[in-house]
Amino acid sequence: MARTSTLLSLRTQARQRADMVNSSFITDAELNSYINSSYAELYDLLTSCFEDYYVTSGNISLVQGQDTYTLPADFYKLLGVDLVVDSQGNAVTLHAFQFSERNAYVFTPTWNVVGLNYLRYHLIGDSIKFVPAPTQTHTIKLYYVKAPVVLAADGDLIDGVSGWEEYVICDAAIKMLQKEESDVSVVMAQKNGLIKRINEMSANRDAGTPMRVSDTTKRLPWEFWSFGEGT
Repeated sequence: MARTSTLLSLRTQARQRADMVNSSFITDAELNSYINSSYAELYDLLTSCFEDYYVTSGNISLVQGQDTYTLPADFYKLLGVDLVVDSQGNAVTLHAFQFSERNAYVFTPTWNVVGLNYLRYHLIGDSIKFVPAPTQTHTIKLYYVKAPVVLAADGDLIDGVSGWEEYVICDAAIKMLQKEESDVSVVMAQKNGLIKRINEMSANRDAGTPMRVSDTTKRLPWEFWSFGEGT
């Protein structure tokens, strides 16, 4: 993804689209807030297509006896949790537990027959909780979708991927025209066309190997007694 646009460029194009280039009716600060709101909408369109846009990873160091840890500051949506098992970075995938199961694993052994921690996780607010509480130090690797950045400086960038920054421009222009109590129908039609285009084109990023159903019975290869449970 490499089609970037600066906040200054987005602001200029939004003013052009709303025919407010020389107008002071909307201040730059107010327009920046519109652009950030519109960018958050575009961001959700892309992340909700489940094609792993804006994915990153981060580590959490488990402490013996501590079950709850703060999520990364830029965390938005969780994609996976790995327990790193050696210095080469090899890992096993952890299961989630439902909140109603929060006490179900209290008396579960904290390690299994091959010596690995028997852990499950659950997101609670801005934290991640593990049960049972870790009895060893380990590294947890999180794969997650980052939260959208807040554009503040004129040089701050967004990635429009394939010209989809046009969505931000149209939506910000609509907000400007609405405040002016002007007709938004033309720009609204453009925005609706962009939504259709983005929904169609943001999917199937790996066109040669389309998505398939995952084999959930092999997410925990070391927890061999759970094969077939599908959880």
